[in-house]
Amino acid sequence: MGFLDYFFYNSKPQPQQTDTKAQNAPLIYPVIGNGGVNWLNDNSQSYITNGYAGNPNVYSIIKLIIDKASTVPFNLYEVKNQSKLKSYKALSLNNNLISTKALTTKEQSLKEVENHPILDILDCPNPDQSFSDFLKNLLGYKLITGNAYIYGLSPEIGINSGKITGLSVLPSQLVSIIGTNQNIDYYHINGSNLKLSEDQVLHIKYWNPDWQNGLQLYGQSPLKAARKTIDLSNKLYDTQSSIVANKGAFGMLYDESQVLDPEQMQQLKDKFQNASPNEIMMVSAKLGWTQFGIPAEDLQLIEQQHLTLRDLCNIYQVPSILLGDDTQKTYSNYEQAEKSLIYNVIVPELTAIRDALNKWLLKQYNVSGKQYFIDFDITVLPQLAKDLTEVVAQLSQMWWITPNEKRLATNYGEDTNEPLMNRYFIPQNLVPIDEQSLNIGNNSNLDDYNSTDE
Repeated sequence: MGFLDYFFYNSKPQPQQTDTKAQNAPLIYPVIGNGGVNWLNDNSQSYITNGYAGNPNVYSIIKLIIDKASTVPFNLYEVKNQSKLKSYKALSLNNNLISTKALTTKEQSLKEVENHPILDILDCPNPDQSFSDFLKNLLGYKLITGNAYIYGLSPEIGINSGKITGLSVLPSQLVSIIGTNQNIDYYHINGSNLKLSEDQVLHIKYWNPDWQNGLQLYGQSPLKAARKTIDLSNKLYDTQSSIVANKGAFGMLYDESQVLDPEQMQQLKDKFQNASPNEIMMVSAKLGWTQFGIPAEDLQLIEQQHLTLRDLCNIYQVPSILLGDDTQKTYSNYEQAEKSLIYNVIVPELTAIRDALNKWLLKQYNVSGKQYFIDFDITVLPQLAKDLTEVVAQLSQMWWITPNEKRLATNYGEDTNEPLMNRYFIPQNLVPIDEQSLNIGNNSNLDDYNSTDE
């Protein structure tokens, strides 16, 4: 039986909830205008059903982000220099990871670990998922609902009793936070009877400025700001489908000179419907025509869909050119858009996950005087190869760094077989200033070379 099966198929009575349950209470917004428009419900399940599962643009944006993010590996490092690590973390927070400064600072502050229980977790968080699948699950929930919850799996007995040895993502649309505005008592999954303590659950969320009824305990979904755009986009797709599938009465044809009986109307209708596309119709009456509704071309459905796509892309800071928006679509623009996705979306999201894991997961493993640090490596992404090439070119000119330091900074590993790789190689034309000789001829009196004003 899986982890979530244990939650949902246990028949014990559920705990009575008396406090915050913000994200599961549907808040239906009032009707706007005379058309009776009900905007998207403001709750996590609605964002999943009507957003990710119900709108192709939202689905495409989320999938683009999580597919790219899930290819970035996470590794474990031992901290060599705390001061340098602070500098490196600052560089990552400022989205400056592919730079000479960042790569050399990381090498000076961290040493990669090859064997450790944390690496087992990063390789296989739980029996059902690889870390790539786990990351898609985690980041997907956060992007859709504004919240991501990780449950720390730990054995009840044995040498690892009470220590986290596995990770599982909880369905954020089903998680309720029980507590007060200041304190969290426990986490509860709707439909289960278990209380998960704050130590057992890592909650990663977006900032939420709304303090009504404990809402600040939950992250705000990006789709909350886009609910009108999603609803409009869904209705545009419904309209297009209706026009194509139903093909109802587009207008009314009538005889202006006399009133037709039902048999005559049917004959006129059949005559028009059975006519060939290029046939010239001949009738013995003056006919009138009344248009029903607005023609599809006048509705500008395709143009409206482009606008809603751009609005949704702006919410997630994803360049719309990556999702088929052909405005200014050139190879150069597409290449820059891919980098923008990595630097402005992928790196900040992975940094938030990294920092949360370091604070929550590693506190049980930072013992015996050793400090560890989980980090990700975006240098594997092919879209950044050109940026990395520029960094390598800069490193080649930095004689004050040893060859091994350059190798480590570019993920080639230390060469332990060649002692010369740990020595400094100074260019031949560089000489200390105190060893620089002055070629001033046979005159040893330097005062003669000083210019003076008489």
